[in-house]
Amino acid sequence: MSTYSVGKDVQALVADIGSYSTKIGYAGDDHPQAIYNSTTAAVRNGQQNSKIRCFSSPPKRDFVHRALEGEEDGSYELVNPVDPVTGWIFSPPSRGRHPSSSTSTSGGSPASMASNEEGNSFGGDAWESHELFNLYLQHAFQNALGLAPPTGTVNTSALDRSHHHPLLMLDKPHTPPPLRQRMLEILFETHNVPATFFLRDAVAACYAVGRTTATVVDVGYSSTMVTPVYEGFVESRGVLRNNACGARAVEERVLEVMDGLVVKQGGRKRKDRMKRSNQRKFEKSGAGASGDGTSPTKGAKHDASGRFKKNEVLTAPIPDYLMPLYQVRRAPIYTPRADPFHHWSRMALAREIKEMGLGVAVGPMGYIPSYATAGGVEGEATAMDIANPVNNMFLTSAKLPYTLPDGTLVEITTASRCDIAELYFGNDEYNTTQREKVLDESIHQLDEYNREVEDFIASRDGDDEDDQTGASSSNAAGDPYSNTSYRGEKVSRHGGRRNKQTHYTPGTVSAKLYSACLPYLRTVPPKSLNDADAGASRTGGIDKNDQYFHYFTSSSPAQMVCDAAFRCDRDQQASLLGNVVVCGGGACITGSGGVGSGLGGASGALGAGAVAAGSPMGDENAFPDRLREEIEAIVHRHTMGWRVKVTSPNINERGICSWLGGSILGSLGTFQDMWISKRDYEEFGSAIVNRKCP
Repeated sequence: MSTYSVGKDVQALVADIGSYSTKIGYAGDDHPQAIYNSTTAAVRNGQQNSKIRCFSSPPKRDFVHRALEGEEDGSYELVNPVDPVTGWIFSPPSRGRHPSSSTSTSGGSPASMASNEEGNSFGGDAWESHELFNLYLQHAFQNALGLAPPTGTVNTSALDRSHHHPLLMLDKPHTPPPLRQRMLEILFETHNVPATFFLRDAVAACYAVGRTTATVVDVGYSSTMVTPVYEGFVESRGVLRNNACGARAVEERVLEVMDGLVVKQGGRKRKDRMKRSNQRKFEKSGAGASGDGTSPTKGAKHDASGRFKKNEVLTAPIPDYLMPLYQVRRAPIYTPRADPFHHWSRMALAREIKEMGLGVAVGPMGYIPSYATAGGVEGEATAMDIANPVNNMFLTSAKLPYTLPDGTLVEITTASRCDIAELYFGNDEYNTTQREKVLDESIHQLDEYNREVEDFIASRDGDDEDDQTGASSSNAAGDPYSNTSYRGEKVSRHGGRRNKQTHYTPGTVSAKLYSACLPYLRTVPPKSLNDADAGASRTGGIDKNDQYFHYFTSSSPAQMVCDAAFRCDRDQQASLLGNVVVCGGGACITGSGGVGSGLGGASGALGAGAVAAGSPMGDENAFPDRLREEIEAIVHRHTMGWRVKVTSPNINERGICSWLGGSILGSLGTFQDMWISKRDYEEFGSAIVNRKCP
């Protein structure tokens, strides 16, 4: 096995493709060179029987505040390489289906999918998530880092190329081996990187705070993941995932609260004010928009029948919800965009309110949500609220004003802000029911994925011998995503000769990749192993617990930390339960008293700062401190006096904690022997990633 060493003038690259943002930069830096949104707008390809990509045009990123094609968005859709259910860079068969081959977005026969799959190919893979994976890296190399010049330009620097920089990729702790192998193939075959390494993001988060053993709580955009890391290695049996506790779910709640405030506090005054504003615009321009799209003549006093005509604006009904900026600019019609873009624009506004500290705040230990009180209605004080001194403080605190894009001034109560954050900590009936509901939906969606993959594989049976050239498909070692034999894969890849590679059609690659991923999509454990398989498992084979998706849970993050630690060996539990690392952009929530200081210059424009900045709950560590108290409350039920140390970067680095850990590791001199070189890939195949990158 060869050893790759990075030259003195060449820096390694560190890339992290998350469910919300993609971060990429140079190893050794303290901040990524580029951070851009992982959700983009693209047009799926509808043509058939041609060797073209999944998308007919490159993805566009500026789609929040303006339409992509004039007043409408055309055929554009929102796409993301990360699957929101599993957290993998994964595409189910229904996602890459041609619009012309089915009557709906989720229907259609597997046979039609298989017949039209050839026109959906990219580099031997029909998965749109892997094409997005390639396009995101290409965008970073060309536009963000300037390593690969655009087509038609000449770069004079010989070292200013992406294939001179090794790449350290961060992936999730529960990513199955076949997906890692496929991404390794894309890096070497498409981007021609000299070397690469796949690092678990939980391990990188531990390195960022100077630890090798800890339980990592990653509060991401689509979920919260808890991963036990012991001596730099992930304990896969303790990995847990909760899709209900994510930043997206928090933003959905912020949006619901803001919609309620628009109706309650805006009301008729809001509509009258907006009508008067539209009337002034009409009088200033001298023309009004009519129903047929024509404009009346300026200064017209009478209509065709000679009657006096009032200069009124024909307006559409004013929506009773939080309108994004683009919709306000379309006054007086207020025509919304297509549903995915309209909802994303509203979510972007809710995200802005949350990041300013006005939408969400972490309450203290013992806080009772207003909707969890006995016999109470949301927003109304009850006897239980008044009796609880913690809640009484929030009921009497001042409200924080915020001006909506349409000019409406609303006041947000501190209690409503703390109620939203209880999604992470609350054990009341409402939050528990919501988490269990999302758990059932996630399991159901994963079962749908399982059925789709099985149907797809069944439709491809019998075609492998015709699609594969240069190797026999009946040979088990000929599977490009098999993890059973490195030497067998090497022989199958080269067809028994060193310089002749085996080529697979896109349909065969997708079928083999789905077949390899199928065991990891099942939500129930496999049947009991026979004696031969059990003996192989005891001698170092694949653990039975890793053969199905056993990561879903509906517990709160504090309970997830305890459950993850107790799933590990007894001698590891003390170290894992006593050291907790909190990271992720969803954990960047301040306390209820730090709003005025967190807004900075914008607080004066919004009139904020009603709550004192020097409040004990106004620090940046409100989320880690509350999580520590919740964990200790659970542990103290059976071990009194146990102390839990929660470590977290400052709020500016919490969202890029995993990338910082990868940057630290990639710059170490002792790490240079761990790279997977191009020579290793050519000799051992893609399965080398499971051997060198645990």
